[in-house]
Amino acid sequence: MFHHVKELQFNARVSQPDPKFAALLLEQFGGANGELTAALSYFLQAFPARQPYPDKYDMLMDIATEEFSHLEIVGATIQMLLGPVNAELQDATTTKDLHAKADASGLSKLTEGGKAGRDRGCRRQGQAPG
Repeated sequence: MFHHVKELQFNARVSQPDPKFAALLLEQFGGANGELTAALSYFLQAFPARQPYPDKYDMLMDIATEEFSHLEIVGATIQMLLGPVNAELQDATTTKDLHAKADASGLSKLTEGGKAGRDRGCRRQGQAPG
């Protein structure tokens, strides 16, 4: 069983938004050697030890829980690094001008109709579908 304390174990601070660094931290969050991978590895390794070695089960579950707390800290840091950039991107996606420009450029036609629609759009533009 998990007990979630609603405060971060450590206060992560960010001086300014940095989307490039946030992208790098995504690897630490959920990449091959990231916190999520580590937490799930310990979590899954604990189950076979439950009956024959309850003390090992407890230790592995404690480590998994600690890894989940690291995941929360890294995730909070990523969110802070994206800060206001996130809101700007959200505003950009709802802007009517942006949709009008996409329609005028023919870009929206490439996304309609799946692969066949993309191929038709590429042929119209004189490019090989790819």
